[in-house]
Amino acid sequence: MFSTKSRTAIAAFVVGAFILGGIAIPLIAQAESTTKDRPAHHRCHQVNPEQAAKRLSTEFGLDEALIAKYQKEGKSVKDLSRAAFFAKASDKSFESVLALKTETNSWKDVASTLGVDKEKVKSLRQELAAKRLSQRFSLDQGDIQNLFNQGYHHRDIAMAGLLAKQSSQTIEQIIAMKKVNNTWQDVATELGIDLKALKKEMKQARTNKHNPT
Repeated sequence: MFSTKSRTAIAAFVVGAFILGGIAIPLIAQAESTTKDRPAHHRCHQVNPEQAAKRLSTEFGLDEALIAKYQKEGKSVKDLSRAAFFAKASDKSFESVLALKTETNSWKDVASTLGVDKEKVKSLRQELAAKRLSQRFSLDQGDIQNLFNQGYHHRDIAMAGLLAKQSSQTIEQIIAMKKVNNTWQDVATELGIDLKALKKEMKQARTNKHNPT
């Protein structure tokens, strides 16, 4: 949809915005890679067990105590996250899906057993991303889902959401301003938003979040 050059130019900033807003959590990367069964080292960072339990509870309506119990039994955040994702995708219980994963099979095998194909993975991944983006930027989830349905990448939707929050424009108006021959910096400048200052502010906020006084 957008040029490779434009996406490369804003990649670092957008990733920062995702992390700050709790959008680019490992669950999304895991769900996207389940059919390829990528190794755990593909994840960009380690997750605190308590934070992971809280996230899974919020994301999928799971009992934090139940998640903590499985963590104490040695279940990894990766497996718990994938079990939660596939349980939602297949409308099965979290416990029953987690029980399907053994030392002799893969999550790809579990997905096949549950009848969860790539389209279901993609649909749920977008639904979860739309929910997070709507909460992060106080936008209508249906509007964001509609952009996904039109083929927009979640990074572009996130940037449009960020700029929409900083301006009086709707996310649809913002994303329409992004063409193949301009950058998100150009869009921000047209809106009168100092993207560099915003990036610095968000970076500082992220630093303060991880290093509380």
